[in-house]
Amino acid sequence: MSGTATSTDLPKDQYQHYIPRFILRYFQDTQLQPRNKKERQKNFHKARKTGVDKDTILVYDIQAQKFEPRPIGKVHGIINLYRDQRNTQNVDHLEQGLSRLENDAARVIHRIHMATDAHNTVVTMKRKELETVRKFIYIMHYRQTHLVPSYFDGNDPENGPLRDYLSFIQKKHDLRTTNDIFLFGLKYVLETPHHEMVTITQALWEKYGLNGFYTMLLTRVDPEIVNFGAVDYASMASTFFLGIWQAAEGEEFATGNNSFGLWEGMIEGGGNIHRLFVVTPKIALVLRKNLFSDEDLTTAVTSNSAIVSSLVDIPTFKASSTYANFTPPRVIPRYANNAIQWDGLWAYRATPEAQEDVFTFKVTILTKKQTLALNHVILLHVPDDGNVTFASPAAMQRTIKSYLQSTTPYIHPSKYLYRSLFGILSEHTGNSGGISSTSPGPRSGIDIVLKSIESGAIEFASTYDRAYRVYHLATDDVSKYNETTTEIHQMTARAILKMKEILPPPPVHHRGRYFRSSYTLVQKLPKEESELFFALIGYQVDVLGVGPTNSDLASRIKYEAAIIGFTYWLCEYHDVLLFDRLSPWMIVMVRSSLLFQCLMDIISARLQHGTS
Repeated sequence: MSGTATSTDLPKDQYQHYIPRFILRYFQDTQLQPRNKKERQKNFHKARKTGVDKDTILVYDIQAQKFEPRPIGKVHGIINLYRDQRNTQNVDHLEQGLSRLENDAARVIHRIHMATDAHNTVVTMKRKELETVRKFIYIMHYRQTHLVPSYFDGNDPENGPLRDYLSFIQKKHDLRTTNDIFLFGLKYVLETPHHEMVTITQALWEKYGLNGFYTMLLTRVDPEIVNFGAVDYASMASTFFLGIWQAAEGEEFATGNNSFGLWEGMIEGGGNIHRLFVVTPKIALVLRKNLFSDEDLTTAVTSNSAIVSSLVDIPTFKASSTYANFTPPRVIPRYANNAIQWDGLWAYRATPEAQEDVFTFKVTILTKKQTLALNHVILLHVPDDGNVTFASPAAMQRTIKSYLQSTTPYIHPSKYLYRSLFGILSEHTGNSGGISSTSPGPRSGIDIVLKSIESGAIEFASTYDRAYRVYHLATDDVSKYNETTTEIHQMTARAILKMKEILPPPPVHHRGRYFRSSYTLVQKLPKEESELFFALIGYQVDVLGVGPTNSDLASRIKYEAAIIGFTYWLCEYHDVLLFDRLSPWMIVMVRSSLLFQCLMDIISARLQHGTS
C-alpha cells in the first residue's frame, strides 16, 4: 500500500551509509583499532553511555583541510538516505534489504580478503555468490547517484534520452521528487533477481536488434521499458567482466566518498574501460570491458584504437567457469553482444542447477607503480567537499608523495588540496605507521629561514619577495613538508575552495578537465608594487576569512606565503581575472619558462582518466 507516513509514525532519524560499515572497518588501523566482533560490540555500548565512539577510521576532509579519526557511524553516509516515506508499513524496508545484500556480499569479500592474506591468488565463487557480488557493486555505484542532484532530473540537458522515461514513470508510479525516483530504482534492483534483469534486457536486444537497442538508449529511452534499472544493470553485467586486484606488498588502496563505480580509461568509440570498487585497503574489485578480456585481444585493440588509460596495462583475468549441468558451445565468442545467440545458456542460467556453477578467479597482484596509479585515479576525482579514507598513514603518505610529484598536467589543480595532508602525515607518521607520534622532526629549511627573518638576519627588498621565497620553500620539495608548510598549504587550499564557490569554472579544454595557462608569477616586485599587490589580492583573501588567528610576525609571514599560493592558482586557472585586477598598476604574470607547456598539456590530455 502506498502513501505518506505521518511524522508520529516515523522512527527516529537514522544515519544510513552509502559505503557499508563492513567495508569501512577494513580501513581501520589494525594497530590502533579492535577488529573482532566482541570488541566492536563492547565499544558500541560504551559509546552509547559516554558519547565517545572509539570505533573510528582515518579521514582527510578536503574542505576543512583536516585529517582526523572519525566514528564509523558518522562518516560516508546521509541521514535517512534510504527511508521510503511512501511505504506506510515499513519506511526502512530498503535499508533492511540493503543490509541483507551487504551481509551476503561481506561474506564473499571476507573470503577474498582471507585468501589474499594467505597469499592465495585463486578465489572461487558459486554463481549465487557471483551474482550477489555483481548486484552489490552495481548498487554501490547506483547509490552514489543520490549524491548528484541532477542525476534523475529530466530537465538536465545530459538526461535528454531519459526525459520521456522519467516523465512516464513519475506519472505511472506517482513519483513526485527525484528522491522518489532514486528509491524506486533502488527497490527494483534490490528485489529483482540477477537473471530476471538479464532476461528483460535480452528481450529488448531481440526486439530492437543490437544497433537499434544502443541507438534507443542514446537517443530516447523507451518509456515502456519495465524498468531502466534492469537495462543499466544488465548492460554493465554483460559489457564488463569482473576481476580482482590486490595492492602491492606494503602498499594500500585509498577510497573516497565518491569512489565506488568510478570509471577509468576510454577507448575510441567504445566508452570507458574500467569501473573501480575498492572494498578493502588490499582488494579492489574491477569491472573491465570485455574487449580487454585476454592479452592477445588487448594487444589487438590497443594497436588499432585510441586508448586512454593508466590501468589498461594491468593483467586482469576473466574467471573460468565450471557448469554444474550445461555444455557450452565449442567456440566461445569474444564479444558479449554475441551472447544473445546462446539461447540455451541464457535459459540454463535461470535454473536452480546453475546456482551450483563454480567460477574461478585469478587474483592480479599489482606492482607499486600500478597501486599508486589506481590511487591517483581515486584522489583525482574526490570532489572539493569530499573526503578520503585510508588505513595506514605510512602507505597514504607514499601515495600523496607520488601524487604531488606527478608531472601529469590535469592532476596539478588538485595538488593544492592535498599538500597539507602530506605535511600532516610527514609530521605525525612514525615508523609504525600510526599517528600517535608527537615528537617534532628535524628543523626544516623553512623553519630556519622564518627564524632568520624574525631575528632580522635575512631581509628582503619587499614583502612580495619574502612571501614568494617562503611559499616556494614550503612547496617545491615535498620531502621537507612539516607543520609549518601544512599551515601555509591549509590557508592556500581554503582560500581556493572558497574562491571556487564565487567564480565560474575555468574553460574546459578536454573532457571536463581544466588545464593551467602558460603563465607563472614574477619572482620579485618593487616595494611600492608589493604593497599594492597585498592591498588588492591580500584583501581578497582577507575577505575569504582563511587567515591565521594570531597576529605575530611568523603567522603573518605564513599567511602572506599562502596568498602567493592562492595567486599562483589564479594565475594558472583564472589568468584573465588576475590580469584585470592588477594590470592597471603592475605585471605579476610572465610566460612560463616551460615554452611547450600548452602543447604538453594537450598531449598529456590524452592520458586523462574518466569521471564517475
